[in-house]
Amino acid sequence: MSIKLIVFDLDGTLLDVEHKLQDKTIEAVKKVREKGIKTMVATGRMYCSARPHTKLLGMVDPVIAYNGALVIDPNDEKEIFHAPIPFEIADEITKMVVNNGYHLQLYIDDKLYVAEKNKYTDTYYDIAGIEANYVGRLDEFLSEEPTKMLIIEEDENKQIEIKNFLKDNFKDKIELSSSYPSFIEITKKDISKAVPLKEFAAKSNIKQEEVMAFGDGLNDLKMIEWAGTGIAMQNAHPELQEHADATAPNHDDFGIARYLKQYFNLNIEIEDKR
Repeated sequence: MSIKLIVFDLDGTLLDVEHKLQDKTIEAVKKVREKGIKTMVATGRMYCSARPHTKLLGMVDPVIAYNGALVIDPNDEKEIFHAPIPFEIADEITKMVVNNGYHLQLYIDDKLYVAEKNKYTDTYYDIAGIEANYVGRLDEFLSEEPTKMLIIEEDENKQIEIKNFLKDNFKDKIELSSSYPSFIEITKKDISKAVPLKEFAAKSNIKQEEVMAFGDGLNDLKMIEWAGTGIAMQNAHPELQEHADATAPNHDDFGIARYLKQYFNLNIEIEDKR
């Protein structure tokens, strides 16, 4: 069965360790598209954070952002799909997080809101290139349904506590995922990158077995499992590697470009990066 659609995660997959797109990666993706294969990006990032990369890649098919909670047409930047977290649930989680002194980020209308500037906002800026809006107490600020919520916690024991609380109190109301070890990402129940991907494939008359997907984080798991060919990066989370059909080289060594070159017999010269 030939591949008709390829979907790529961004961080840890298409992007290198400096969160940048290398020329060889851009070239490989464009050469695949020249073969008549559709290409998409599916990321946990905000759309505004993904946009510079999707533009460099020349993406014309829908961009899946916020782990599947928002889908945008890159041609006119209009919303195709949006599934925010219900306000009641978001409000309750926000109060819990604020009362326990954890770092929370709220995403509303493709804007980032936090209580104050700190080491976590600095780290996030280094990754996503997005400046946050500092609004003070988030439990007093929240008045709309957020597209996504993100708790950043480096302490593994505290992470377990937070996840257990969320699972115990909201297991039938939210989805939990992670694109980085310190990230606890919250979206509406039954939302994942796989949801809009399935919808787009169906509308495009593309069969499941004709879809190839690349990823590295646990937020890619459902997408990797659903795709006919699910590929984990060499640097991917061990659980993702277990469920993948194949492995691509490390993201910081032109992993996507090398895999696409070999699989699709692309005419690209790729030298060793190191």
